[in-house]
Amino acid sequence: MKKRRVLKVVKFLAISTAAIYAVNTYINITAVRKKKLSSDPEDFFVWKDIKVYYKKTGSGDPVILLHDLYPSSSAYEWSNIVNALSKSHRVYVLDLPGCGRSDKPQMIYTNFYYVQLLIEFIKSMVCEKVSVIATGLSSTIALMASVYDASKFSQIIYINPPSTENMAQIPSTRSKVAKTILEIPILGSLVYNVHFSHERIDTVFTEEYLYNPFLSDANFIDTYYESAHLGNGRGRYLMACIDGKYLNMNIDHALSTTTVPSSILIGSSNSDEEGMAHTWLKINQSINLYEIPHTSRLPQIEKPEETVSKIEKILRSGKAK
Repeated sequence: MKKRRVLKVVKFLAISTAAIYAVNTYINITAVRKKKLSSDPEDFFVWKDIKVYYKKTGSGDPVILLHDLYPSSSAYEWSNIVNALSKSHRVYVLDLPGCGRSDKPQMIYTNFYYVQLLIEFIKSMVCEKVSVIATGLSSTIALMASVYDASKFSQIIYINPPSTENMAQIPSTRSKVAKTILEIPILGSLVYNVHFSHERIDTVFTEEYLYNPFLSDANFIDTYYESAHLGNGRGRYLMACIDGKYLNMNIDHALSTTTVPSSILIGSSNSDEEGMAHTWLKINQSINLYEIPHTSRLPQIEKPEETVSKIEKILRSGKAK
């Protein structure tokens, strides 16, 4: 009897695993069928055997745009403003490793990993001091890079950066378990696919990213969905490190010692952004604060013209100094 029960359990697990694998495969295939994120072979910068997607447009003083560090994010985040900025600047946009069209290796992603990438990209591809505009978690990459090698930066604009308190949280037993679950073959992919379903991304846009949910654009939702699933869902390795808090670090010292002129741009209607920005300003009062009214986490998507106007004003004032 026991042997029969064991065989039934084994059979059930085998069928369930096969079914989950089939579902994961179907999602990975259908999520990218619209081909929103196209690229050419020359659109990649190779660093440490990792292919990193980038695009350069325009001419003038160089500006690098860093999207929020999240598997569903990509350079497409800047699509509403890149052409306007390119009229007076040489603009570089990247898909950070683990996101979009760039490689998504199975590894432990850390803040310093991306700092090294940013510094090397500036040295190899830009070849002069550059202004950086970074969103969300990527703000901490720009900040730490500015302390690591200030000579590479003209100024930095942080868009809705995370609070210093959140960044100071270190990996815990609970966060490590979350990381481990996402890294488990088949099961981890299922958890990841549920988290980055088309419906969930749609909800995030309407409830978190945008002040006005009626401005939600199907192209953006489809592109974010595709970004998360390019590479057969291997963005889960980055997500595992985010959930595991492996990208966190105490940024207080960096904030207090950075010598690169800095500004923070917030969406005035983002529920906690004033509080988040306050944690940065409390440590470094020389940072300038600007806001875009009636926007939330992604003002560059929601109010592109006003965002470009603010960015140009900040860049001009920094250049004058």
